[in-house]
Amino acid sequence: MMNPVVENAAEIGKELDRVTASRLFINSARLIRFLRFTVDTVLNGHAHLLKEHFIGTHVYDRSTTYDPRIDPVVRVEARRLRQKLRKYYETTGSSTELKIDYPIGSYVPVFLVNGKAPGETESRIQAKRTDEADLYIDGDGMFLAIFPFVCQPGTEEDVRFSTALTDELIYRFSLSSGFRVAAITHSYEEAHSISPAHRLATDLGAHAFMQGQVRSNGDRYRITIQLYDSAGFGVWTDRFDLLDHATPCVPDRVACAIAARCHLDYSLLRSMTVSPSLAAVRALGIAARARREIDERDPVTVSNTLRLLSAAVARCPNDTGLHSALADGHVELFLSGATTYEVAYEAAKPAVNRSLALDSISSAANCAAAAVQGWLRWNWPKAMEHVRLALKAGASVRAFYLYAMLLTYHGQFDEALKQLNRAADLDAFSQSITTAIAHTLFLARRYESLIEAFPEKDSAIWPIGVVRYLGLAYAMTGSREKAIQLIERLIEPALLSVPHRTVFAEMEAWAGHPRRASLMLGDSNIAPIENALLAVAIGDHATAIASLEVARRRRNPIVLTLQSDSRFDALRRYDRFRSLAKQSRVVLE
Repeated sequence: MMNPVVENAAEIGKELDRVTASRLFINSARLIRFLRFTVDTVLNGHAHLLKEHFIGTHVYDRSTTYDPRIDPVVRVEARRLRQKLRKYYETTGSSTELKIDYPIGSYVPVFLVNGKAPGETESRIQAKRTDEADLYIDGDGMFLAIFPFVCQPGTEEDVRFSTALTDELIYRFSLSSGFRVAAITHSYEEAHSISPAHRLATDLGAHAFMQGQVRSNGDRYRITIQLYDSAGFGVWTDRFDLLDHATPCVPDRVACAIAARCHLDYSLLRSMTVSPSLAAVRALGIAARARREIDERDPVTVSNTLRLLSAAVARCPNDTGLHSALADGHVELFLSGATTYEVAYEAAKPAVNRSLALDSISSAANCAAAAVQGWLRWNWPKAMEHVRLALKAGASVRAFYLYAMLLTYHGQFDEALKQLNRAADLDAFSQSITTAIAHTLFLARRYESLIEAFPEKDSAIWPIGVVRYLGLAYAMTGSREKAIQLIERLIEPALLSVPHRTVFAEMEAWAGHPRRASLMLGDSNIAPIENALLAVAIGDHATAIASLEVARRRRNPIVLTLQSDSRFDALRRYDRFRSLAKQSRVVLE
């Protein structure tokens, strides 16, 4: 019967920690993994999933073709676990009130409360199901209906492009873990309206449906995508502006980006053992929208996004994606200089912990943990450990990006660029990935490759970070006139925020026009790291080193690249700078 003493998972979690830390278990990593995974699954309300195949694929890394009849690893390990638990409770844990037990023939742990005489029936406790039961139900993944994209004005070329984009979307989502796709290939007179699509999606029993528009304007295309839930409400939208739509691979690149941005992260959903509720589909949309806005790296936008996420988490406290996005937002707010690493850590830590508790093998949760451990704690080995777990969970833009950043800080530029290219293959339109490629090429001193990678014809869509590193590459290769032309063509100083005006001034200084940088140097509105970059650009070495020391105390990530950044070459003869660079080295193992 249900025992009222245990109303939540706290006591069970404490007992789990005691068991795994005991002498009998501490060197049995495989059994600990089995024990923790099965207990967590029960606590999250999914005891019904604990079958032999499920445990084999999630605990012992067997492939989806794993056949328990041939490979008895789960049965063997369950038998070992029962024996060890029995020995533990006969010795070290004999006085423990709460005990964990696995009935013979079952992989579902039960929790026993002692206190009755031997031979009497012990009361069995079922862990309280969390609200996550409201998010996911028994099923076989997320059923997505994709409708033909509408093209306007509808020339023959536009129709071909729209058809190709629809086909690529169907293909990409069919390959994405956790999705079942219904390809609605025929057209509707009212295809631009939500009503016919909603009716058909409802009839099919789809959890969500997607449609969009392609608008042409001369040699440009604007693509708009909408994702709707089963009630017909829009949960997510995105937009892509294309300058080179005639290139054959463009529909594929756009479809890849859309699929990457609608990536399913919850491991049970990805393995198609559950299906999302209406609330889960809406949470997916909020998290996808939040990640797009965080990717823009504007402090005001990120702050607004954090408020949206906090409200969503309050309504839906057991969604892994919302918690991990919340943590990433606080990290980004720190990286933009809008808050301190201490404040960001205190805000991000509970979100990371909750995300990992809900799904310890989630890619997004481990990415959030890696970002917190890296940028906010400077615990690089721990950050790398979480990145590896994220990559193990499946390909994702965020995981490749974080891995590349750690490799860049470590000076492994070839491997970093390889990981960034893998991220770009998934989402060629991500501003953070584009900027990271330019940054890594600049740090590797591959200026010609950087200039080649960002041709002038695409300059209208470059983020400010790309403009910065491209201008610096021109200056470092002696093409100062090109740097000035780039500045004049793309940047209007009066329209820029203070941080972006410092970028403009720094580029001017390296191009041989230091006046603006000299006037801005020392401005109280400028962060120490920007002050350092302005100072070194105009040759004020003492100010540059002093500002870098402040920046290091504040854990600005630029100091992690002092060993390789060519802007600081003139400072390498100073002992203070060499000591600072040495202290800021990133060690990953």
